[in-house]
Amino acid sequence: MNISGLSFNALPPIDLPFRFFLTAPLFMLACACLVFFAGEDLWFSRWHPLMLALTHGFTLGFLTMVMFGALLQLLPVIAGIGIPKPRLFASISHLSLTLGTGSIMLSFIYGKDGLLYSAIIFLGLGLGFYLMVLAWVLFKKLSQGDSITGFRLAIFSLLAVLLLGLVLLARNLGFDWSATNWIATGKQLTNIHALWGLAGWAGILIIAVSFQVIPMFHVAPSFPKLITRYLAAGIFISLLVFILYPTIALPVLSLCHGLFALTLLAVINKRKRKVPDTSIWYWQLAALSLLLVSLLYFIPKTLWNSHILVDKDLLIGALFIYFYLLSVIQGMLLKILPFLSYTHLQQRCLVDFSAMQFIPHMHEFLNKKHGQWLFRLHFVSGLCLILVLLQPATYFVFALGMILEFCWLLFIMTKTMRLYSSIDKKI
Repeated sequence: MNISGLSFNALPPIDLPFRFFLTAPLFMLACACLVFFAGEDLWFSRWHPLMLALTHGFTLGFLTMVMFGALLQLLPVIAGIGIPKPRLFASISHLSLTLGTGSIMLSFIYGKDGLLYSAIIFLGLGLGFYLMVLAWVLFKKLSQGDSITGFRLAIFSLLAVLLLGLVLLARNLGFDWSATNWIATGKQLTNIHALWGLAGWAGILIIAVSFQVIPMFHVAPSFPKLITRYLAAGIFISLLVFILYPTIALPVLSLCHGLFALTLLAVINKRKRKVPDTSIWYWQLAALSLLLVSLLYFIPKTLWNSHILVDKDLLIGALFIYFYLLSVIQGMLLKILPFLSYTHLQQRCLVDFSAMQFIPHMHEFLNKKHGQWLFRLHFVSGLCLILVLLQPATYFVFALGMILEFCWLLFIMTKTMRLYSSIDKKI
């Protein structure tokens, strides 16, 4: 593992990211229940209210929840600047994000104005507060490293997603936002909101993180300079262009993501430690899925509609969210959980080196076979998702696959955290 150039002096307490991590699979289990009880109707359109509830459960309840927890640790390590009052900051943002995500999911399910108001308040507070503090950290750091630049662009993207989301929620409540009509109306604004969330916030952040974690955890070479310097910026500029010229921006976005997928596969293939590693399987699955998404985009809709019996937007969205974004997040969790546990315990021993005897090997914090089973469950549940898009009547199979996968992820997390707690007490 290559940790040169990293700083571990400003790490926040480990229970802060852990609370984000533990909450994420609970939202996925809630999504599994939604899939089970919604039935076939859920899968006939991406505009179905229940599909919107499911999508926000995936993106806010799992992806953003884990990303927020990971950034609490990654930014101090990479940028060397601690987040001020981390316990207060994490408590407010975690509680607000949890309540806001629950509210917006329930608002799509039940259509109650009170739930929409609740979603606006809590998501505005939670995401806004997190953005404000992260912006303070990122712009205080003078370093112009490629990962830091990527983090900044991802934060800008999340701000755009938040503002657009609040406008859309306000429109559902009957407020007239005539000032936004020059940009887009109705479904167009929703498309902008969705693309900035998936390709901007989640996509750019994953790209920026990969520049650090692939060489660090897998003893791989650094990404090519042209990729680290220009790819995130190219995606961000394409997202800006998409607002007014979507037919120009979408092909460029697809090509950028395809280029990243090919580069990621090449960098992984050149790693020095070519031993079986579940997180590598996740990265490879994510890269291949992203490459497939890029290729599928260029199939003409006329050819698609005459040969493929599934909605193109739904399939591409499913591949991007479940096989790309969720795969990367789970793969990184398999590395982050033991790494954080070991690092925090090691920091505790700096005042008494004799306590090092109590710290187990990093691999003991997360059993390799447990991680391999998680990957298998993820792959199978992903295939079940593709199946339900083809045959909506099989929805219960996907719901069962999700329940098994995320119960197992929750078990892995709690097992790692219990081991950390027991060693911490010994120290």
